[in-house]
Amino acid sequence: MTRAEIFAPDFTTDPYWWREAGPRNMPERPLPSRADIAIVGAGGTGLAVALPLARAGRSVVLLEATRPGQGASTRSGGNVSRTLKASFPELVHRYGEERAVDYYREAGLAIEHLSRVIEEEGIECGYRRQGRYYAAHNGHAYETLGRSAETLRRRVGYEVEMIPRAGQRAHIGSDSYHGLQLVKGPAILHGATFYAGMLDRTLAAGAEIHARTRVTGIRRETDGFEVTTSRGTIRADDVVVATNAETGADNPLFGWLRRRVLPIRAFVCATEEVEAERMARILPGGRTVITTHKVLFHIQPSPDRKHLLFGGWAGRNGVGLTAMAADLHRYFTEHFPDFGGLRIAHAWEGHFAYTFDALPHAGMRDGVHYILGDCGTGIPLFSWLGHKTALRILGRTEEAKSAFDGLNFPTLPGYSGNPWFVPAAVRWYAARDALPF
Repeated sequence: MTRAEIFAPDFTTDPYWWREAGPRNMPERPLPSRADIAIVGAGGTGLAVALPLARAGRSVVLLEATRPGQGASTRSGGNVSRTLKASFPELVHRYGEERAVDYYREAGLAIEHLSRVIEEEGIECGYRRQGRYYAAHNGHAYETLGRSAETLRRRVGYEVEMIPRAGQRAHIGSDSYHGLQLVKGPAILHGATFYAGMLDRTLAAGAEIHARTRVTGIRRETDGFEVTTSRGTIRADDVVVATNAETGADNPLFGWLRRRVLPIRAFVCATEEVEAERMARILPGGRTVITTHKVLFHIQPSPDRKHLLFGGWAGRNGVGLTAMAADLHRYFTEHFPDFGGLRIAHAWEGHFAYTFDALPHAGMRDGVHYILGDCGTGIPLFSWLGHKTALRILGRTEEAKSAFDGLNFPTLPGYSGNPWFVPAAVRWYAARDALPF
């Protein structure tokens, strides 16, 4: 297929998810002069903080610079992880096995919390606990997955199965990889309908959301904080920063925070509708596939199993969106023979916030709560850490405890929030990924 032929006639750069639930247009209303809690950012993290606080009777105001649902919360690939971006062996090497187990157990608690929220709130978002394959891009990667599997089973309680290369065709329609690790428990969901459900319930609980209200200053005072915005000033007892990738170089307000997160450009595509027989040949196991490349690739069925969602090469720069989509189409055509001939209906991009230790961070700086650094695993972890932050504000300190409490939030000397070096790092990792060992 030529580059022009891989795009459907109605191709759009709007996210696939927006077909059912796009960004919300909110009527402008006067900004209140005071609130118990002001939350900077009305993405999924902000809503996770706001909902329990509003239901506890606190007055909550969320301040959103754009429209609710315009950012990363509705631009993901729809994957719901029970792992972390930092692999288990990496964390063992860095912190020792005990702390690595604690972090991975917390990731498991996060997805169980998300499952409860979706069930208890009755949010229709195609949520399905289907499990996930990690596809080894070389033999060494498969050996590394195998070494971690037993510890994950024994210490963390994961259901993990190793599938050798000779048996992988029963699970994925590709011979390109060197075996699989199946982790049971991860899920998929419709990112935009999940967000819309949380938004509706947060509003119904009494929280206020002010769209197109950019925060321009936070000043600590003796009795709380003064938060200045593009539409006025509000005083609050507590402030929560939940801006994630939007805490980057173009936001000079949060200097200490922005020096600790790297806004990473990410790409996702969705195909036209795929006939059931072809879907079964491409993903016979019906699960998400994520490669073990450092610059990874992923492919999975949509929640209704009628489309394929695929992405990769996060962090690349200097490449237009349609050119990026064409490159991703070529990759999956080369590695999944039955993928060839499918056309792209949607291609979109967004940003997630990476950290220098590849771990999420929730804490307090100068009295301001923050939740930052989703590292591409934000749906469960940031629902969980948002809930924990709300408990902390409510004074329920024992329930608010987390394995991530007190975690050093590193940066690099000289880094100011502009991740200019990321594209070069991506090229270096891609070159290393291409090695046969």
